[in-house]
Amino acid sequence: MVLLGRHSAEEKVASFLIGCRDRLSGIECGGEILPLPMKQLDIADYLGLTIEMVSRTFTKLERDGVIRTFTRGVVLLDAARAEALSAGVS
Repeated sequence: MVLLGRHSAEEKVASFLIGCRDRLSGIECGGEILPLPMKQLDIADYLGLTIEMVSRTFTKLERDGVIRTFTRGVVLLDAARAEALSAGVS
């Protein structure tokens, strides 16, 4: 329910990525890449966003140097910035 509240798309996606990282922190993931458990459509449904908004948000976070996207996951380049975004701090 927290993810569906009054948060921007950027905050929702950052929260999702931080949550994935935290859930996988005790599991060996095979390097720096954070595997995404869902496709963008599924992430959009989960976060209450459109697939276009999720795609634009991933692109913006990558352009801003927060993440780097790969076929099956992302690398958090600036985890502190992602955590700040997920907390609603710009």
